[in-house]
Amino acid sequence: MTVAALRAAGAHRSVFAGADVCREAGLVLPDGIPRPVFEDDRWDFTAVVGLPNQMAKVSRRFDFTTIIDPRWRIVAKEQIIAMLAPRHEAVMPLPHVYRTPLHLQTASGRLAELTRFLNWLTDQGVAHLGAVDTDSCEQYLAHRRYLLDDNGQVVGERSSATRRAAAQTVVDLVNHRELFSADQVPDGLKPWGGAAPSVVAEMPGGRGQNKTLPVADTVLQPMLAAARYLIDALGPHAISLIAQVREADRKWSLRQGDHVFTSALPADEITRVLADHERRREPLPLAAEHTVRARLAAGWSPDDPLTRISLGLLARQAGFTQFWRQWIPHLRDRIEATLDLVGAQKQFGRDAVAVERADGTGVLAWTLPLDRAEAAALVGIVRTAAIVLLAAVSGMRSSELMELAVGCCRPVEDHGAGLVRYKLDPAGQLGVLWW
Repeated sequence: MTVAALRAAGAHRSVFAGADVCREAGLVLPDGIPRPVFEDDRWDFTAVVGLPNQMAKVSRRFDFTTIIDPRWRIVAKEQIIAMLAPRHEAVMPLPHVYRTPLHLQTASGRLAELTRFLNWLTDQGVAHLGAVDTDSCEQYLAHRRYLLDDNGQVVGERSSATRRAAAQTVVDLVNHRELFSADQVPDGLKPWGGAAPSVVAEMPGGRGQNKTLPVADTVLQPMLAAARYLIDALGPHAISLIAQVREADRKWSLRQGDHVFTSALPADEITRVLADHERRREPLPLAAEHTVRARLAAGWSPDDPLTRISLGLLARQAGFTQFWRQWIPHLRDRIEATLDLVGAQKQFGRDAVAVERADGTGVLAWTLPLDRAEAAALVGIVRTAAIVLLAAVSGMRSSELMELAVGCCRPVEDHGAGLVRYKLDPAGQLGVLWW
């Protein structure tokens, strides 16, 4: 059935009107999850079953409201659903469209570039797609090709992949033209003489050596040695550290904790918290460096002992959302008395156990005390070391590594003569590594 026949019942009504986007695209959603409908200006695919962990949450949410012209939002929706569901009866007859459904990740990138192009047209004063001509296509390609400074001077050139995306956007509008109900590019528009987007972008051929050169041994070997040290010496402690951070977030975070807002002075409650610190001989928590800088900029004295104390955390430990500055005169003596008795220290990594130094010349604490941001960063460094080492010895792609779940490593099998087999069982699928 042609698009014209499908529209016969109503002029300019989209052939996708009322469509369940996930059903048309063959995407599975758990029961009870809202299903995006064609008319929605935001399509949320966050809960779609089977999406790769590597796919960022922002790429799972298609937001058409960022397209300035409301008519062109409809055009964008029609084009994206056609790419996700090329077997739809209205899409199948079109001669140059995709025959294989695009992955959501790819469709998200196409929508991002289409949004740029349509908003660029609006900025150029173009009110209808029918006004798009070959000159417009060349101008947009140049717009996406060159980097300009504040004075409009060319200071660089974007990658061939960016240029290809720009050309592909125009070609897609031409190929899906008959689907569009709100506006269309001119019939007969043939940008760049019909050349393929990769040719227009002057993309290099796929023959020859990879453009990313192998890492030299002078770099790779020290990097792997450092990664292995971080994993062996710091890895077990980093697991405990992130558990401490998560527990602290559960109890004291503004977003997750159960705290009460009040502007009245909770002297008794905060006094009890200070008494608990004294009884446990637990140092008061130091504020993060960015908090201290903000206080100094706001006029706090660098000589004030409370400037570096995490007063907000003390308030949340007492059950309240925040510590108001006007409370300080009433609580200063009590806080300073506790501070003199137990001191102050960053919250995480206190009393760190000793580990062997990397140079083998003795032992030292595996970490200094850290604030939350520093603790999360340290755990991230150890995680990166694990990813680097595993990628180097296994040859796994980053997308494969990101699918590995906790507990996926099976017991090591010794097959003699130095041959060891490591089995991975990510998501129930068994993989084998030889070392």
